[in-house]
Amino acid sequence: MGCLWQFSRRKFISLEKLEETKLSRCLSLLDLTTLGIGCTLGAGVYVIACEIARDVAGPATVISFLIAGIASVLSGLCYAEFGARVPKAGSAYIYSYVTVGELVAFIIGWNLVMEYMIGAAAIGRAWSAYFDSMIHDKVRLWVLENIGPIRIDGLGGYPDFLSAGIIFVLMIIQLFGVKKSTVFIFVVTCVNMIVILFIIVMGITLARPEYWSDFMPYGPTGVLAGSATAFFAFVGFDVIATAGEEAKNPSKAIPLSIMLALTVCFLAYFGVSAAVTLIWPYNKLDYGAALPKAFEHRGADFAKYIIAAGALCGMTAAINGGLFPLPRLLYAMASDGLIFKCFACVSKSTEVPFVGTLFSGILAGILGMIFELQALVEMMSIGTLQAYTIVSTSVLILRYQPGTIGFVKSIEEEPESSSELKKPLQEPTERSGKISRCIIWFLFFYFFGLSAFFINGLIPMYEGELWAVILALLLVIAFVVAVAILSMQPKSLTPLPFKVPLVPGLPLSSMFINIYLMMELNPATWMRFAVWMAIGLSIYIFYGLRHSVEGKRQQEQEGYVPLDQINGKNDQDKDGETLE
Repeated sequence: MGCLWQFSRRKFISLEKLEETKLSRCLSLLDLTTLGIGCTLGAGVYVIACEIARDVAGPATVISFLIAGIASVLSGLCYAEFGARVPKAGSAYIYSYVTVGELVAFIIGWNLVMEYMIGAAAIGRAWSAYFDSMIHDKVRLWVLENIGPIRIDGLGGYPDFLSAGIIFVLMIIQLFGVKKSTVFIFVVTCVNMIVILFIIVMGITLARPEYWSDFMPYGPTGVLAGSATAFFAFVGFDVIATAGEEAKNPSKAIPLSIMLALTVCFLAYFGVSAAVTLIWPYNKLDYGAALPKAFEHRGADFAKYIIAAGALCGMTAAINGGLFPLPRLLYAMASDGLIFKCFACVSKSTEVPFVGTLFSGILAGILGMIFELQALVEMMSIGTLQAYTIVSTSVLILRYQPGTIGFVKSIEEEPESSSELKKPLQEPTERSGKISRCIIWFLFFYFFGLSAFFINGLIPMYEGELWAVILALLLVIAFVVAVAILSMQPKSLTPLPFKVPLVPGLPLSSMFINIYLMMELNPATWMRFAVWMAIGLSIYIFYGLRHSVEGKRQQEQEGYVPLDQINGKNDQDKDGETLE
C-alpha cells in the first residue's frame, strides 16, 4: 500500500508557486502563436499532403485534413484548459502530475522526452536530405568518399554531419535566451507562411477544375485513412503549453494561441492540398519533391526555388519544435526530483535551462547524424498520442471532482437574486468524485478494447458472425451505461479562465481518437517503446522515488491529508487561494 501511495501521490501547487518562476516571462500572444505554427507547420505541408493525395485519398485529401483538424482541435481544447489553469513548464507532464499521480506523470514526461528528441533528430535528417538534394547530393558524396559509409542495419548509410550541424546551430540560438530564439523562429515561420500563400495563389492561377472530376477515387475508406495520416501533421501545437511558464499572460494567451495556431495550420494544409491536386492529376504526382515538380510540370520552373526556401524554413522551425520544449520538460521533471537535479539548472543571464538545452541539442544531433530517417520517424507518434490521451482524461477527471486546481476566473460580486438562482446547482462531492473517477478510468481502458474491435472485428460483424455481433452489442451497452452514469454526476461550477465545452462528449471523443491511433501503430514500435520505458522506469524507481520533492513534502507533514480534502477546503476560500 505504501508503494501504491507513492506512485499515486499528486503534486501540490500553491498560487504563489504558479506565479513564481526562474524562467523569463516574456512571450506574448504573437510569440506563442508563431511558436505553435512554426512547430506544427513543418515538412508535412510540403510532403505529407502530396503523399496522401497520390496514394490514399486523391483530391479528397482536403476532407482528410478537415477531419484531422477537427480531431486535433479536440486535443487542443483540452490542452488550452490546462494551460490556462496550470501554466507551468512541462505541459502534459505537469497536468497529469496534479490530477492522476506521480507514476503516470513520469511515464508521460519520459515519453515526451523521447518524442521531442527523436522529432528534432528526424526533421534534422529530413532538412539535410532536402538541402543536399538541392545541390545534387554533393555533401553525401563528399562524406562517402572521405569518411566512408556506415554498414550497420538500422543506422543511416553515412554520418550525416549536415543534420547534426543544423541542430547544433539551433541549440546555440536557444542558449542566447527564449526571446532571441522566438524572434528567429518568427522570421523563418513568416518566410514559410509567405511561401505557402504563394503556393495557394499560384494554385488558384493554374487550377484546372477537371482534375477534381474524380474527387474521391479511393472512396470514404481512403478519406478516413488519409485523415489518420494527416492527424500527425498537426502534432506540435503542444509546445505552446510547454512554454506556459514563459508567457506574459498565460491564462488568456495559451488557449487563444493554441486555437489560432491550429486554425492557421489547417488553412495552410487545406490550401496546399487543394492547390497541388488542382494543378496536376493526383495519380501523376511524383515520388519525392512532388510539390515543386507539380509546378514544374505546369511550366512554373521558378516556383521550385521558392518552395525549396519555404520547405527549409518550415523544417528549421519544426526542428526548433523539438529542441524548445525538451529542456523545459527536463527542467520541470528535475525540479520535482524525478530525474537528475542538474537538468534544473537555469542560466542567470539568459534565464534558460542551459544543461537541458545542451543535453537535448547534443543528443538530438548525434541521433540525427547516425540513424536513418525511417527508424527515427517510427518512434515519434506513440509519445504524442499518450500525452494527448492523458490530458483529455485529466480534464475529464477534474471536471467531476470537488474543489479546484490552478487559476480560477475572478468574477465580481453578483446580485443576490442571481446567486439565489444558482443555489439549486449541485457541486461534486467526494463520493460523486470517486464514482466519476472510476467510470472515466473504465472508459479509458474500454477504448482500448473498442479500438481492437474496430481493427479486427468490424468485417466479421458485417459478415454476420455471431461472436462479433454479440461483442458489438455488449460494447454498445457498456458504453451507454458508463456515459449515462457519468452524466448523472455533478460537474464543477468553478469559473475557469477557459473551459472545454461539451463535457463529457468532447474529451471522450479525444480520448477515443488518440487511443485508436495508438492501437494502429505496428508491433515493432511498441517493442521499442517497451525498451525505452524500461530505461525510464529504472531511473524513476532507483532515483525518482527517493528524491521526489512532493514525496519529501508529504513526509514532512504530521499527517497526510488526501488531495480531495485539500481541494475541498481550497474551494471554500475566495477565488481558490490554494490549489493542487
